[in-house]
Amino acid sequence: MANLNLEAITKNIFKLLDYSGTSDLNFANLLAISEKQFRLIKNGQAEYNIKSINKACEFFNVSLSKINGKEIEVNNDYREQLANRHIGNSEYYTLLESRPPIRHAIKFVLLSDLDFNKNGLIVGEIREVFIRKGWIFTSRYISTSLIRNRDLVDIVGKRLVKGKDANVYGPKKAL
Repeated sequence: MANLNLEAITKNIFKLLDYSGTSDLNFANLLAISEKQFRLIKNGQAEYNIKSINKACEFFNVSLSKINGKEIEVNNDYREQLANRHIGNSEYYTLLESRPPIRHAIKFVLLSDLDFNKNGLIVGEIREVFIRKGWIFTSRYISTSLIRNRDLVDIVGKRLVKGKDANVYGPKKAL
């Protein structure tokens, strides 16, 4: 393919990376590039080479022609789709079977939970949502992560739990 749109390719690779729930470091290792090189690419100061682009296409199960054009459409269950696709490939499957970064868990699992959206949940209930997916996060880690991800979640109320006020978290409302 002679006409590579590296800007579109990079944008689409980062979108697929976000939806896959693979950490930046694991993805850099998969592409056999340094963490520094990955950061430079992410900051727009460097570009993927064709070998890295092809490896990314293989991992994301997408053709080069598809990521070379307009913004790619991705489903929220993309991580599970990839895991099913790569179940026999230990190089890729191990990245998808392990626990994803907490931001991915919040963005793609918690924000799609009906009870979370309707009523809000306390940290212990959020932990149970993640456990149902097979992801173990401590309550303290979840609580800290909810505070750090204020662009996605808000405190929507309080609930009395064991005689103490507990924050009830819900999705961030659009302004």
